[in-house]
Amino acid sequence: MHLTTLAGTLFTAHELTSDDGPALQALLEECVDYHELVLGHPPGPAEAQAVFYAGPEAGSSPDNKMLLGIALKDSAPLVGVLDAFVDYPERGVWYIGLLLFSPAARNAGIGREVVEHFALAAAANGARELQLNVVEQNEPGLRFWKRCGFVEMRRW
Repeated sequence: MHLTTLAGTLFTAHELTSDDGPALQALLEECVDYHELVLGHPPGPAEAQAVFYAGPEAGSSPDNKMLLGIALKDSAPLVGVLDAFVDYPERGVWYIGLLLFSPAARNAGIGREVVEHFALAAAANGARELQLNVVEQNEPGLRFWKRCGFVEMRRW
């Protein structure tokens, strides 16, 4: 089971398809700060395609992947993306691979609301836990996740 839609008071989200590739690519190009911080380089011309196929290193089927495009309520352009996996790394755990917002949509409460609604939907569909990784140099990301109630379990 995976989610194909999600909605809150500030946002709507829908499952992305290959038709959404150009909009996702544009969003990723807006987020050059994230790419340079986390990956050490700006997004490439096929970054959206990479996100469609990205997944955990092992132990998850592509059928367990959710890729949701996030827009402001009553607005069409993508302002964010949520990439997540059901039952990874084990049954009952939903893993968030990426939650990314355009710079203009950050610090407006949208991210927190997306996380809250995603957590509720995950629990309603059998998840007992949400997990994610934050790269060490992504201090703003770590602060965001801690404000959302996540706790650090270990460092690699």
